[in-house]
Amino acid sequence: MILGLASPTYAGVLPSDRPLAWLLDRCTEYGLRALEASLPREGGEDPSEVRRKAADLGVQWVGYWADDWITPEGGSVGLLDRAARALDAAVQGGCRTLVIFGSGGKHNRFMKDLPLAAQLGAMTEHLAPVAGEAGRRGLRLGLLPHLDYRAAEILQVVQDVGDPGLRVAYDTANAFPVCEEPVEAARLLAPHAVAVAFKDVQIYPYRSNDVTIWGTPIGAGSVDFDAIVPLLAAQLPEPAGTTACIKLRLPPDSREHDAWMRQSLDFLRARLG
Repeated sequence: MILGLASPTYAGVLPSDRPLAWLLDRCTEYGLRALEASLPREGGEDPSEVRRKAADLGVQWVGYWADDWITPEGGSVGLLDRAARALDAAVQGGCRTLVIFGSGGKHNRFMKDLPLAAQLGAMTEHLAPVAGEAGRRGLRLGLLPHLDYRAAEILQVVQDVGDPGLRVAYDTANAFPVCEEPVEAARLLAPHAVAVAFKDVQIYPYRSNDVTIWGTPIGAGSVDFDAIVPLLAAQLPEPAGTTACIKLRLPPDSREHDAWMRQSLDFLRARLG
């Protein structure tokens, strides 16, 4: 796996001026060869400049793109128009892979206004043409369970779309909020994954309506990395070429980024070899 950095690690402290260039410098600082980060907003960094800097540093850029897959603004036409702009920016930026995710606060498996089967059906309908556009541009989309659906549900959408342009992405801690075991999510998603994020959290259960989830350095929380890392190495379609980016979730106002990153790197490098 290609060890990298995920931009949410620096949520709250990321500079507004040229954030992607700044993140690429952090990759160099920690000896990382991949960056998961959002595509630039309109009027922001030039994707071509980011592509050149990433190439100079030997860093692979995996883009993020999010939209509403269930009830997209403007319907299928509006979604496809936004997708085309995002996909073109990804190509310009040299991304081969885009990690994509939906609007979990608006639609998720626990909401009843639209039955789960109908939600998954709408995702399939709306993502199928997006996957086709990605494939025509030589891009791979990794649909991420983003605190909204379980691994089997995301995998069902991907399989129902049935397009090689759409695969999955796997985050080691995203299973917990949907009441799923991360190791079991890894077993389902790893054979179809084009991107991995390493994240750890500590679960503090008190009562059924009072459970706290706090981010930790990798290896210091509740995620069973000793089971997950070898599983990924064995089941990813391209283990040597798949990015695995560190995604730390520090407490608000924390400035412990360097200490958490170095602790996480020590833990992961001991297991990745």
